[in-house]
Amino acid sequence: MDIKQLVIGEIAVREGILTADQLDECMQIQIDERYLRPLGEVIVAKGLITHEELDALLDRQKQLIDEFERTANISGLFGRIAVQKSYITEEQLQEAVRAQLRNHARGFKSKIGQVLIDLGFIDIQKFWDVIHSQGEFQCGVCGHTLEKPWFKGTTILCEGCKSPAFSVTPREGGPRPTKRRLKK
Repeated sequence: MDIKQLVIGEIAVREGILTADQLDECMQIQIDERYLRPLGEVIVAKGLITHEELDALLDRQKQLIDEFERTANISGLFGRIAVQKSYITEEQLQEAVRAQLRNHARGFKSKIGQVLIDLGFIDIQKFWDVIHSQGEFQCGVCGHTLEKPWFKGTTILCEGCKSPAFSVTPREGGPRPTKRRLKK
């Protein structure tokens, strides 16, 4: 499934609730308002749908996101592990997925772990714990298998050679591996 199909406006058009022109008009309002209101609120304010219809549309979006997450690879897995470890709630994961979809619609591809950090739902230590639970993580500089790395800001340092093994740059491109190898 194309991730664009999960965006609420695309769902509304695909299901015949809005026309493409109506969606474009609402999106322009949203842009003009610097995204202060969610698209659904703009659509309701324009009188194109009722609050009940918006609720049904949001339920449909949640269903599609859930289906997408079940088929997604590492991003879906990251979010599921974070929920399982009680680092985030199901609601926070859904909010992060919606933010990830908004980012994607604006041309910025972000990983769910990055979005969770940007939203302040997890910190670098929890990020590491989720990544580490997915498999062994080796330093690309010395080959050491990281077990208890050091943390400096948003950088994970190898406990063997003290080199950066992984860095998370807020909102500017997402998690960036530094010559790392992930083993299953």
